[in-house]
Amino acid sequence: MYDINRIHDYVYKEFNIRLDAYKSVQMNRRIENFISKLEFNTTSDFIRECSIDKHLRENFLDLITINVTQFFRNSDIFFRLEELFKKYIPKRDVYRIWSSACSNGSEAYSVAMILENINMPNYEILATDIDKKMLNYAEKAIYTTYDLRNVSSEYIDKYFNFFNDKFKVKDFIRNKIEFIRHDLILDYFPSCFDLILCRNVVIYFTKDEKMKIYNKFYDSLNNNGVVFIGATENIYDYKQIGFNKLGTFFYQKVVK
Repeated sequence: MYDINRIHDYVYKEFNIRLDAYKSVQMNRRIENFISKLEFNTTSDFIRECSIDKHLRENFLDLITINVTQFFRNSDIFFRLEELFKKYIPKRDVYRIWSSACSNGSEAYSVAMILENINMPNYEILATDIDKKMLNYAEKAIYTTYDLRNVSSEYIDKYFNFFNDKFKVKDFIRNKIEFIRHDLILDYFPSCFDLILCRNVVIYFTKDEKMKIYNKFYDSLNNNGVVFIGATENIYDYKQIGFNKLGTFFYQKVVK
């Protein structure tokens, strides 16, 4: 019904996002459902309206960038970071952490709170995402009660200020996190990290793109650094890349 290839071209031109890196059936179905629900008759009609309607553009960008996250997502797994830093990651003067595809910033702030709570305040976090709107949201560091549904009252008291019926991350945490735009498919990967989080993102990518990303993560890690992936993900060829599996969802860079 719609010209998917033309929409892919439009997305690349307007947003610099390569949709061919995603699993085609899933992504194309999402796009077609989105357009059909808005009752556009043709691809041209949709693209034309997207170019003039800011709200439509933002909603469409949200659809294709898949912004789903929360504080301490899969908390039983997430709090294993305490053990990870105490037992597996080498001691540093400053720990460098990368929260890739950080969405609204809740993942990066979750890591920061855990490190503060175990008296390891010597860290800096790079938090990246492809969606500028999400990055702006993350930088403001303001969240609702619902956003904090997985955050303990102890953590809320320690790490948030309450105002206007919302919660703002305290500056001593916020100031240790840098938010920048980054595309996992197209952009150069930064380096020298002790921990990289990439959770519930690459499941939408093709197998080839997954392998490219995991190989780049390997190169981005310090020796014995760790990649933390999502609860529904696996790095199937981790030994081939050079990782040792520490347990479900954690892969450590092997010193060669």
